Amino acid sequence: MTGGPIDLDGRRSVAGQRASEMRRRPVNGQPSPALPQQPHIESLEDQMLAEPARTTTEVLEKCRFLLERYATTPEAGDERIQKLIKRALGDMERLRKREERK
Repeated sequence: MTGGPIDLDGRRSVAGQRASEMRRRPVNGQPSPALPQQPHIESLEDQMLAEPARTTTEVLEKCRFLLERYATTPEAGDERIQKLIKRALGDMERLRKREERK
């Protein structure tokens, strides 16, 4: 290496910087999916494809999974979209608790 490190973030466009920021940001305070968690995600995807949901709780789990995955994409980087996702996840949690009480 002949020179110092290259600041790649400084060379990106504004949209590219925002996309990089979104990929680095944890979702809902949770760490971003890393390699050790990958088998769990694939297992959940396989389970979702294997059979239809039988209960409201299973539907809510599938929706939560999809929303959390979408929240990590650059398209969901807008602050308003993040707010909508958080509210939807909160609503799903409230409904899940209501279902459990039945």
